[in-house]
Amino acid sequence: MVAARVPLSLYVHWPYCSFLCKFCAFSKARVPSQGVDHERITNALIKELRTSLAPHKDKELRSIYFGGGTPSLSLPRNIGRIIDEANKLVPLTVDAEVTLESNPTLAEVAKMRDFKQAGVNRYSIGIQTLDDESLRKMGRLHTGAEGLAAVDRAKTLFPGRVTFDMIFGFESQTLRQWQAELETALNHADRHISIYQLTVEPGTPLFRDQRAQRVVLPSDDVQAQMYEMTVDMCRARGFRHYEVSSYASHSSAESMHNKGYWHGQQWVGIGPSAHSRFTDPVSGRRISSVRIPDTRRWVQQCESVGHGTGKELVVGDVEAKQEAVVFGLRMLDGISDQCFMGISGGQPLKSYLCMDRVQYYIDEGHLLWHAPTACLAPTERGLQVIDTILLEIIP
Repeated sequence: MVAARVPLSLYVHWPYCSFLCKFCAFSKARVPSQGVDHERITNALIKELRTSLAPHKDKELRSIYFGGGTPSLSLPRNIGRIIDEANKLVPLTVDAEVTLESNPTLAEVAKMRDFKQAGVNRYSIGIQTLDDESLRKMGRLHTGAEGLAAVDRAKTLFPGRVTFDMIFGFESQTLRQWQAELETALNHADRHISIYQLTVEPGTPLFRDQRAQRVVLPSDDVQAQMYEMTVDMCRARGFRHYEVSSYASHSSAESMHNKGYWHGQQWVGIGPSAHSRFTDPVSGRRISSVRIPDTRRWVQQCESVGHGTGKELVVGDVEAKQEAVVFGLRMLDGISDQCFMGISGGQPLKSYLCMDRVQYYIDEGHLLWHAPTACLAPTERGLQVIDTILLEIIP
């Protein structure tokens, strides 16, 4: 019998944005004044792809995710080149998920069909909010109406495989405003939607504005009510809250790529600042690597040595076990003993976790232990405060 291939995911980071949002802390760069050298950066990505996937030829690619930055600013033919090259190096599964992130500007919407022809089969749109004033303040270039139009257009090309991002907690937003906004968003949603609470990250313009009291965000109590309202409204519309910030109306619409992260599967990241986690086929050690964040330096290193790796470390047993629990408890399905023992070298969850604190949160209705499947999972209440729970149950 032929052994099953180990699943692998690929993340491709496109670093450029046509505008820089005030709240965004991701690695990105504004499109240069002279424009993007599309061929040069694509050739660098393909060089790094070849170097990085060569050791994994016995695996199979379950998903490819083009993130950024704004990868929809790239040329569809170059996205196709990357997909084709990846498939030559490590075969894509028949049901492989290939996602591309996009902004809902008119120029990017016009390229949707070309991206589909290039091999993209799942489309993710960064709407963030439907309120035009909030969009303007955050530095976005589209309107709420354009965001919804982009979703409707994408659904005709990628039926059942469209998702978009929404954020609550913007400046001066009220509970009633968020309720109306979410109702409209759900009216246009396909089978998946991601909804985040606005996070003020150090180093962002929003962080500086808040610290200088130029921006006043809703109180913690109001944001907690917004979160609870989000869960309730999505459930009422048939969207299961399967992960901290993700909702799907059917299990087949859940993000295969992101679930790979949360289940502790291996992935390779290419492009500036991209992260990887994989098991070295020769040594058997679990490796963590990160690419150089500066785009110019990353391109130069790819051209000279075939990759832009800035740092590579061996992931120790302690860190691997912590990651498994942290990622696993982001999902409503939780983490099973079987999954954990595959990472921990056979140690079961109950002998690793602080079980007195686990039992406390079970009694409080924040965690569940499913005995038949030997699985620890958060409840809806627990998912809301999972970061606090994790601090107490991980030794």
